[in-house]
Amino acid sequence: MATEPRLLTSDVLASLEYVRRSVLRLLIVFAVASAVAYPLAPHLLHFLTRPLGASLVMYAPLEGLMGYVTVSMTTSLCLLAPLLLYEVNRLLRVVGGLPPRIALGSTVAAGSLFALGAGFCYVVILPVTLHFLLSFGGENVEAGISVSRYLSMTLGLSTACGVTFELPLVTLILHRLGFISVTFLTEHRRYAVLLGAIFTAIIMPTPDAFTMSTLLLPMLALYEMSIVLMRIAERRQKTRVMHAVRR
Repeated sequence: MATEPRLLTSDVLASLEYVRRSVLRLLIVFAVASAVAYPLAPHLLHFLTRPLGASLVMYAPLEGLMGYVTVSMTTSLCLLAPLLLYEVNRLLRVVGGLPPRIALGSTVAAGSLFALGAGFCYVVILPVTLHFLLSFGGENVEAGISVSRYLSMTLGLSTACGVTFELPLVTLILHRLGFISVTFLTEHRRYAVLLGAIFTAIIMPTPDAFTMSTLLLPMLALYEMSIVLMRIAERRQKTRVMHAVRR
């Protein structure tokens, strides 16, 4: 008598158990790192407010405490990044079955691109955006920015920029899987510009063209870089096929 196929095989259960242990390990390290980073929260908050050039204010009794907690948790995530990338690397090798070289290169590239995007936001986008927004107040209005709103804007915008800078890696992965090609990206370049402008208008706090261009132009540059990298990958693939045929 034929047995019915089982969805949860031993390999799937082993993979789920591995993922559960990895997540639990990351959560424990995250909690410990957050507690360690909390005493440094005032100094870290001062560093985050450098693009603003002014002090923040509290509009609620717990706003200062929650601001320190947010900063300490964000710092914990930054400190946790190497371990997180290590776990992702192991996950790609054990569960995804990717070769060690590709898995390691993908995780390192993802971390580097995200850090580059967040740093670009802190150095370029935040000063330009804050200067533009605060210029409307003039001499008759004194700016009083709350801790929660400032952290929400800066951390959210930095995260969005970090994710945006992952575009070359995402396109290379999709190209390797066969979902997109160089021809597809070149023929749909105008739609990419339109989608990039819409995405920038959504995540940027101001709708003016100058502020939006600080993120839109790098995004379009990353799009063109993705096309170049995909062409290099295709040439290398053709070279490998030719060498294999000659052998």
